[in-house]
Amino acid sequence: MKKLFTLLLPLFFIVSLSAQDTTAYTAIKKVIEGETLAFANADLTTWSGYFVHEPYVRWSVSPAMFFDGWQALYNGAKTFLESQQGRSDADQLHTITRSNWNIHINGNVALVKFIQSTEGTVGSSQQFRVLEKTGDDWKISMLVAVQ
Repeated sequence: MKKLFTLLLPLFFIVSLSAQDTTAYTAIKKVIEGETLAFANADLTTWSGYFVHEPYVRWSVSPAMFFDGWQALYNGAKTFLESQQGRSDADQLHTITRSNWNIHINGNVALVKFIQSTEGTVGSSQQFRVLEKTGDDWKISMLVAVQ
């Protein structure tokens, strides 16, 4: 009986760790999906809740469109999203497909890579995120998109 327990104990820990990873992966994907949806809906309050509010935050979708630091990102997003209030094409942004997920978690930091495409558009983009776990929640500290 002692041998059986000795053999099953490591298996229990492996299964337990795998379940934790699956839960974290699901939570991370929900943050990424939620951030995009809040942006598409021009919902500044909800959108800002998905980010770490620190000076090291980075958001970049092209060499000409980037923000360093939370305050710069918030101010840029506020200006843009306020101009988008009530737009009628937000539904198109809700038809995003993400594939080829690669998520690596190291402690309270997650490195995420995936391919994103939007229905009705040509091509796709490589998407990169760095997330931090703050309390029970994952928050984005870096968002990079490369066409």
